[in-house]
Amino acid sequence: MGNKDDDTKTFNTSEKARDETLDDVLEKIGGFGLYQKWIFVLTCYPYLLAGFFELNPVFILGVPEHRCAIPGYDNDTYKVQGDEHQSLIDLFIPPSTDADTVYDKCEMFHYKNESAAEAWMNETNGRTKIPCNSWVYDKTVFTSTFVSQVDLVCDKQILTANAEMIFYGGMLFGSILSGLLADRYGRKPVMCISGIVMMGSSIGLAWVNDFWLFCVLQFIIGTSILALFMPGYVLSLEVTSPTKRFWPGIVSNYPYSIGLIILTGIAYGCRDWFYIQLYTSLPGIILITYWWLIPESPRWLLSKGRVKEAEDVIRSVAKWNKTEMPAGNVFEKLSVKNEVTNVSFIHLFSRVTMCKISLLVFFNWFAVSVAYFGLALNSYNLGSDLYLNFGLSGSVEFPAYIICTYVAERFGRRVPFSLFMVIGGAACISTVFTISYGSEVITLVLALVGRFCNTVAFSIVYIHSAELFPTVVRNAGIGGGSVFARIGSMTAPYIVTLLETAFLIENRVEQLVLPFL
Repeated sequence: MGNKDDDTKTFNTSEKARDETLDDVLEKIGGFGLYQKWIFVLTCYPYLLAGFFELNPVFILGVPEHRCAIPGYDNDTYKVQGDEHQSLIDLFIPPSTDADTVYDKCEMFHYKNESAAEAWMNETNGRTKIPCNSWVYDKTVFTSTFVSQVDLVCDKQILTANAEMIFYGGMLFGSILSGLLADRYGRKPVMCISGIVMMGSSIGLAWVNDFWLFCVLQFIIGTSILALFMPGYVLSLEVTSPTKRFWPGIVSNYPYSIGLIILTGIAYGCRDWFYIQLYTSLPGIILITYWWLIPESPRWLLSKGRVKEAEDVIRSVAKWNKTEMPAGNVFEKLSVKNEVTNVSFIHLFSRVTMCKISLLVFFNWFAVSVAYFGLALNSYNLGSDLYLNFGLSGSVEFPAYIICTYVAERFGRRVPFSLFMVIGGAACISTVFTISYGSEVITLVLALVGRFCNTVAFSIVYIHSAELFPTVVRNAGIGGGSVFARIGSMTAPYIVTLLETAFLIENRVEQLVLPFL
């Protein structure tokens, strides 16, 4: 060990030091110094973009209030234009069976000819209802969404959930593919190529006017966003010493929440899915510069026997952190290869105890993901204002991360996780009753409590899972948990659609039964 002055740490390498691991070296030259902070900032930027894309279906796939278009009325709008327009609406559009809407959304009155219509206007008689094939949309909340552009309503409503599922399916595919590619070809190329693919596909999506092409691009975006930030996250940890990784792991969540807040502002200001998609995609252009800004992971380089390149990265770390290193190899390949293990996913079920742990961890990942994305995607149905709901839901994540850090260190992992899941679940279930009785403020408060608790639980389950699995199967365990989380997010859109259908059925039953009570 050398001398230390005010500005520079000196690190001398003896023959004995050559047997040290990479983690030992990183600790001595600055475990989380200026260089690691710079890499951390760069690798956090994709999290901000993930905040844009993971939940922008709330806005670009939002379903505005709508009704059938009046036949032969070219200037028809959802908003009533005057008395004559209102009379035509009454003539062709049935009243809604849903207490929350004025008009029937999917059917219209059919008349054999104009005289039949005139006869109805003069006397009361039965009228035939038929499904409509064109609609007009309310522009109060959205001026345009992809749903209103291609009419994904009524019998096509399930296609909206399918599109959301395909996006989250892309994220599932990306979580699997990115790990395989990053281990084979390196963190840097996978991250940079994924960033370019994400940028191109997300910008191109704004001009799409076909449902299936929309789904293909959504799948590509979902895949590339995972393949962008996961290798980046791993890279930032692999240049940081183990003793300094806790806080970067927690703080990396904040850019995601910031992305949600920015998304809210963009959506509120634009209200048109084309501009929302475009303005949240253009920041991805910055990712082109990452090839020249970020290094390859020294740990990955060593695992591939590229010792000289790894040492060059370490020397850059030392230079930025004002640490002097002598010439020559700092560590041998063997000291890093000994840390590398080759364990498959099946090893998680090789023993009874490990099998139980794995199943419980995977279930918890699934449950917390369903709750998180279910709440977020259901923002439009929580009453009050969509943009207020979504913005406040994103804002509560900031204190949630702070609380997570405190309770996880003070009270452990298991009890706080269980407690927050129970409280959050109870709050979410309670919104079913408050929505039914029209209590918008109480519904919003309960939804925010659920989102807060769910965010804390999501953060804790990640930390706790890493600690439950032994070192040799930790990567497989965390990877499996991530897969089940993505399955949960793929399930959430259908739960939201099912809830919307259930409320419609409930309102219809009430209207049919109440007259007989």
